[in-house]
Amino acid sequence: MNRPAPRRRPGRPAKADAGDTKAELLRAALTLFARHGYAGTSVRAIAREVGLSESVLYAHFPGKQAIFEAALALGGPHITVAAIAGLDATPAGSPAAYVRDLAAAVLDAWDTPEGRRLASLAARDGLMHDPALADAIDASLEHLAGVFRRWLDDGLIRDDLGDADDLAYALLSPIAHARVLWLHDDATPAQRDKARERALRHADLFARAVTPPAARG
Repeated sequence: MNRPAPRRRPGRPAKADAGDTKAELLRAALTLFARHGYAGTSVRAIAREVGLSESVLYAHFPGKQAIFEAALALGGPHITVAAIAGLDATPAGSPAAYVRDLAAAVLDAWDTPEGRRLASLAARDGLMHDPALADAIDASLEHLAGVFRRWLDDGLIRDDLGDADDLAYALLSPIAHARVLWLHDDATPAQRDKARERALRHADLFARAVTPPAARG
């Protein structure tokens, strides 16, 4: 019969485990922050979550604020920027294909344990107004606006719906709304499926709306 691995006793980890200790602490911290908020999570609780002593934790982080900031980076705003920036805006296909690919890429980035925990933490601790999140949103919108601006200049999409900034916001905002509603730490599989369905349906609708009638075939 297979026995569960023994829980690690508090203390300094073996050298073989040292490289994973920091990542393990950050994953535990993000889980606890999402569950209890910043104020409701102690350094001791984070250390105990992974069976370590506080002294080991402090060997990696100077304090709770540093843990908090590093934990946010696991599923933080940068993943949205990376998902959007990583797409080729001039594929062999059409702008409509890019719009659909973008929605799928963003959902894949958000629908991870870390991404969902960040959504819960943002709602719990008011991080919707965090400067890092605001900067990432602005960066994502700016990148998308640049894509739409090139398409408008090339006549690939309709020019009567708004300018490039309007179009970027119109595409991304409903997808982000689906994340807030259905891609949080307590989301059920059905809710996660709903988030993906709604976001992809929006992408399809948006793609049809911006495609000139002559290009729809």
